[in-house]
Amino acid sequence: MLVVLSACCACGDNLEFVPRCDEVPDTSATSSYDDLVLADGPVAFWDITGLGDTERDLTGNGRCGAYFGTTRRWTTMPDGARVADFNGSDAYMFVGSNEAFSIPTTGSLTWEAWIEPDVLQFPNSPEGYVNWMGKCASYAPTCEWEARLHDSIDPQGRCNRFAAYAFNPSAGLGAGADWQPTCGLLQPGQWHHVVGEYTIGSQPAGCPNVATAPGSITIFVDGIEWSQADHNPTGCMSQFGVVPRANDSPLFIGTSAADNWFQGGIGKVAIYGYLLGADQIANHYLAMTGRMPSGSCGATCTIP
Repeated sequence: MLVVLSACCACGDNLEFVPRCDEVPDTSATSSYDDLVLADGPVAFWDITGLGDTERDLTGNGRCGAYFGTTRRWTTMPDGARVADFNGSDAYMFVGSNEAFSIPTTGSLTWEAWIEPDVLQFPNSPEGYVNWMGKCASYAPTCEWEARLHDSIDPQGRCNRFAAYAFNPSAGLGAGADWQPTCGLLQPGQWHHVVGEYTIGSQPAGCPNVATAPGSITIFVDGIEWSQADHNPTGCMSQFGVVPRANDSPLFIGTSAADNWFQGGIGKVAIYGYLLGADQIANHYLAMTGRMPSGSCGATCTIP
């Protein structure tokens, strides 16, 4: 099914647009997966239903979203929930800037989402990757963080790498955590649970220059944590001197800065003001799929 969306009034200079939360329909009761996530206390949580022009925040905190672009379809998650399938050219969800989405607000931040790429060589990925979510809408001077997925074949040889990045406000080189699958592991049409975590309260051993840029980044895919020890100093905020700052960039889902675009399903996006534990992440994966995480990471990662 196809739906025509509103014009892109959130693009360009109009980044202070705020969706009308009183216009967001309460479409359905929460699922057992939703209840589990809500019990873990996110600061915002969206089904990403793609119904209508607005999306409610399931936490009740009023951080609702609005959809923009020209076309959108739907797909089905492993638990049967119907969510938006983004077109890979201009469709995305917009959420107004909020300090709850910034790393320095509590010193730690987690984002969590399920994504189903329709393709693994994205048609609108000029740099060889797509930023499928981020608080970095116009790069400098308000960049904060991004969720990234690389093409199967990219200029850097990072086949379908999942990454969580943090940036200084000026953007440029970001500090990241990289979940690098063995090449050919991912296939189009498969759902993956992706969790990115940031903290300025601790860092792995061996991080350089931690006195001026403390902190770390971690990523899980399908409940499996990357191996920071195999990628050090990647995973250190100090690798590129990143000191996160809270800024006024909105949050985009489906893109990050409208210069590359994710094609596929995105559902159940949650943001937390603390670091989820590995057991919480595993329980979320179990609730959606009916199985516990299984796989391993070294320099590259494998999953069933």
